[in-house]
Amino acid sequence: MPMRLPTDTQHMRLRTRQFELFNRSLGQGIERRTMLIAAVAAGVWWLVLFIVGMPVLTRFSPLVYLVPPAFVVINGTRQDESGRMVLMGWYDWLLSRRPARRRVIRNPLLSLDSSPTPLRLSVTTELLHQPGPTEVSPSTGIAEHSRQDAA
Repeated sequence: MPMRLPTDTQHMRLRTRQFELFNRSLGQGIERRTMLIAAVAAGVWWLVLFIVGMPVLTRFSPLVYLVPPAFVVINGTRQDESGRMVLMGWYDWLLSRRPARRRVIRNPLLSLDSSPTPLRLSVTTELLHQPGPTEVSPSTGIAEHSRQDAA
């Protein structure tokens, strides 16, 4: 009889650390994934502040430039109950708020709401002209073409 394994197992995670940065020792090191998230968060935030026009050398500049990226890195790199980074939960939340990429094409004749659905019809007609005199029939009131027999 084969051995049964649990279906929900923890996958192997490789955590690489950076122990030196610019020839300076970082002690036990910083995870490279955390460094990447910090660099992206700081770069995006600083770009937004540059576009908005926030001055760099003011009294509150260190607070404005450093605290929001630090908040994102510290809170985003924690792990939630399932073992995933909280940042991935934020990303999932943003994706769930976006509109769907493909819209459902519904049958306009089977509308579920009470508002009328406009239908577009394209009708083409061709009018033919028959030369010759016309006479109106007194009994029906319809114009009839008179025939000229070529004899």
